Amino acid sequence: MIRRTTSFVLVGADAEPCRIEVDLSPHGMGSMGIVGLPDAAVRESAERVRTAVRNAGLSWPGSRITVNLAPADRRKEGPVYDLPIAIATLACTDAITPVHDGGRCPEQWFMAGELALDGSVRPVRGAVALAALARRAGAAGVVVPVANAVEADLVEGLDVVAVSHLIDVVSFLSGGPPPARSATSEPRRTARSDVPTLSAIRGQPAARRLAEIAAAGGHNLALVGPPGCGKTMLARAIAGLLPPLDAGAALEVAAVRSAAGLPVDPGTIRRPPFRSPHHTSSAAALVGGGSVPRPGEVSLAHRGVLLLDEFAEFARPTIDAMREPLEDGVVTVSRASGSVRFPADVLAIATFNPTRGREAWTPSEGCRTLVDRIGAPMLDRFDLHHVMRPPALRSFLGQGDIDGEDAVDRRAAARVADARARGLARQGVPNAGLRGRSLAEAVALETPMLEHLIASVEALGLSARAFDRIRRVARTIADLEGAERVAASHLDEAVSYRVLDRT
Repeated sequence: MIRRTTSFVLVGADAEPCRIEVDLSPHGMGSMGIVGLPDAAVRESAERVRTAVRNAGLSWPGSRITVNLAPADRRKEGPVYDLPIAIATLACTDAITPVHDGGRCPEQWFMAGELALDGSVRPVRGAVALAALARRAGAAGVVVPVANAVEADLVEGLDVVAVSHLIDVVSFLSGGPPPARSATSEPRRTARSDVPTLSAIRGQPAARRLAEIAAAGGHNLALVGPPGCGKTMLARAIAGLLPPLDAGAALEVAAVRSAAGLPVDPGTIRRPPFRSPHHTSSAAALVGGGSVPRPGEVSLAHRGVLLLDEFAEFARPTIDAMREPLEDGVVTVSRASGSVRFPADVLAIATFNPTRGREAWTPSEGCRTLVDRIGAPMLDRFDLHHVMRPPALRSFLGQGDIDGEDAVDRRAAARVADARARGLARQGVPNAGLRGRSLAEAVALETPMLEHLIASVEALGLSARAFDRIRRVARTIADLEGAERVAASHLDEAVSYRVLDRT
């Protein structure tokens, strides 16, 4: 007698179907064997499932049980298969009412959950990916632990059954109603934290201008300045300038967080993420990795801001590992068993301190040190460079006009949103993502303007990659001004922001 249930295998931030097949054999001693490339946690499911079923007051078969996790060539990890294994085993013993007698088909309800020894169901990683897989596959719905229900609810057009105990699942699949949602399973609404705003950055008009350009076009930004001049505050203000995520982008962000085992709050999921890893972080922590790859900080910042504070202090292998995500917007982690791709479309902000012990610092004196530390190819991946000076203390006079500051922030956010909307309507991606023909069409330059730009790039000794980035920044500056075409003034301003790679 064979019964089947359906679960998933987490591959990066996405899910692939996993069929759980359970066979009860009348021959042999009472035991359970699990096949299909299970890891240690999956093999231990046999003891958890047996004990949970008995403690839930249900009968455990005394015959030999064989569990197959298909496809057999894909490694299975974690305790997510406890619940589907238990349900398939109970279906073999007729503890679940069959479909022809009014029950529900277990195969049509994708499920996952870890079982405690008393039969309660604990949360697992990847509930968003499971729900998205179920919707793509046309499943009847998903059965997930109560703690994961909020994540699964983010996938629209799918029935989500939240369970807290094995008995709840047996009752539901036997034709009973879905368990009632408790107050703890409802979405939490988190108040917005007190983050720095653009109006709070005093005495830095050029930096505030750069913040709008970076946010409007999604351009990577390199900031150089002494401690306390406002570099970190500016980075957090840029995150606040970004417009709310649309439904598709919010689901991508939620899927990455769920795959990493982090909580997903529907009250804030539309807010672009902000991540600031420490400079001692390893390459695996930053870009993802492990024997079974998990997303790193750059993927957790997908669709938001990644602050690389004291970037020159990061280990050189970690710096080099950032090249792919900053250029392509994805991270590829390769292992002997295959490759996994994580999304990593971020607005990266790198900060640097000038040479220690120097009162004065100029780009020409300090850029060589930065280039030697992070490498010219990495520096090339930042569209905007800016040297910040400590603000004059008198610039803080007049603080306290909250209404006026709020108006400044609202106007800046509106300009950024309008500029972003222009770019998306024109080419479907932010200006930082323009490539090839789409870049040439968005920044159509007449011959005199093109010659002027080439002469400027050659005179400063910039690379061909910098040439393209200047054009993208110029397009964003034009969008902020509401201009249809890029003008010479836009190009000149964009060139002025290439500071650190001038020869």
